[in-house]
Amino acid sequence: MNKPKLFAKACHDFTERVATKVLSVYINSMSWKTGDRVLDLGCGPGRVTTQMLMPRLPEDFGPLVGADLLANMIQYASETYTNSKLRFIQFDLSKDIENTLQLRPSDFGKIFCFFLLHCIPDQRYYLAIEPGVHSSYTFIVGC
Repeated sequence: MNKPKLFAKACHDFTERVATKVLSVYINSMSWKTGDRVLDLGCGPGRVTTQMLMPRLPEDFGPLVGADLLANMIQYASETYTNSKLRFIQFDLSKDIENTLQLRPSDFGKIFCFFLLHCIPDQRYYLAIEPGVHSSYTFIVGC
């Protein structure tokens, strides 16, 4: 979807319900270090990143980065949500990840991904995650 406001309004009930359930089960079982960098892949308009994920992070977490393919989603998220620990960047997960210095999985201690990886034919990104990094992925199955 290429309309951030419409996406945020139309999809938030389902997405937030699932994200809340996933986060309530997994986030407290993760071991956290002071300054852990957190990545939300496929952040869309930033609502789940800022309203569901960020409030559940430990107080001493490091930067939280929301990444999405669509420039207008990143622009909307950046203009709508501000915090000194938060930034949004445009990133195409389907491109060759080895050639990017912008968003290496090894730079993050925690990676979250809600409803994205089922859309990516080449899923090497999550295979590049370093041992010891906690990650959580939510897939749609049977589409």
